[in-house]
Amino acid sequence: MRLVRRGDTYYVEFGRNKLKSLKTKDKTEANRRLHLLEGQMLEGKLAFLQGPSSLTFGAFLAEYDAWAEKHRSPNTWSRVHRLIPKFKTAIGSDKPLSSLRFKDLDNFVDYCRVRKNSPVTINLEIRSMKAAMSWGVKREYIKANPFKGYERLREQKKIPVFLTAEQIQKVFETIGDDRKYRLTFALYIYTGARREEINRLLWTDIKKEVVEICKTKNSIPRQIPILDNLMVILDENRRDVGRIIDVPLGYMAQRMKHYLRKAGLGHVRPHDLRHTFASHLVMAGRSLLTVGELLGHTSYAATMIYSHLSKEHLVEAIKGIKY
Repeated sequence: MRLVRRGDTYYVEFGRNKLKSLKTKDKTEANRRLHLLEGQMLEGKLAFLQGPSSLTFGAFLAEYDAWAEKHRSPNTWSRVHRLIPKFKTAIGSDKPLSSLRFKDLDNFVDYCRVRKNSPVTINLEIRSMKAAMSWGVKREYIKANPFKGYERLREQKKIPVFLTAEQIQKVFETIGDDRKYRLTFALYIYTGARREEINRLLWTDIKKEVVEICKTKNSIPRQIPILDNLMVILDENRRDVGRIIDVPLGYMAQRMKHYLRKAGLGHVRPHDLRHTFASHLVMAGRSLLTVGELLGHTSYAATMIYSHLSKEHLVEAIKGIKY
């Protein structure tokens, strides 16, 4: 590996006539970046220096992990980071990336089944690995995604769990004077927001009539009208700046689980509070399209899990019959 200059820009040369820009015109800075790359290469972290024929699955995953940490949300990167050791164990770190086939994902699925992972979990992890491979294709580490077209496992669809109006009141009574978690619970059931979205909300996101959810799972902002009950609880806690729920995401979820168990609802997950918001809207006669918009779904199929709660779509389906 050596430093070369083309025009005004410095490059690192690796292999015969293979160059990668260091994106600097300053020689001192170019040398610094070269030394940094050399150190990373010794640690096996630079996939592009190894070439597609010799690049191992483990080295590829190390570079993808480093990229995801910088360019993906903390939650997404955390999921990727946790998955990598699992994929290395099931498929093998030393396996050449260019040799990956469907059979390797079959081995991963078998490994997951031995660990008693659910089909839903396995499908999510396969999707993550497909995304990693697509990333590799764009960077020319591999010519094609070796896992493209791999079929999802069949999942047993579950009816969403949701709280009744009486159970909602019971949780509020259980939380009592703990204003922070009274507000957390209210944001769940009156906005249908995901837990990450609630944890990232700022006081400046609370407008006169709506909650603006700016940092969303799909990066599409949305607005949720503020109900009177939510406004009362917001006013109890209102500040001018900062995060609304100023505790770490994991701790917020743990405290909500604590209050749900204390209210006799140990089977309910915090995510089921999002289902509660959606389910009551559907049962009140709101269209699935409207509910999906409020939830921030990009696919109508995602909202269809609530279709059993409404007969409206069946009524609309037969209105055109004239006999």
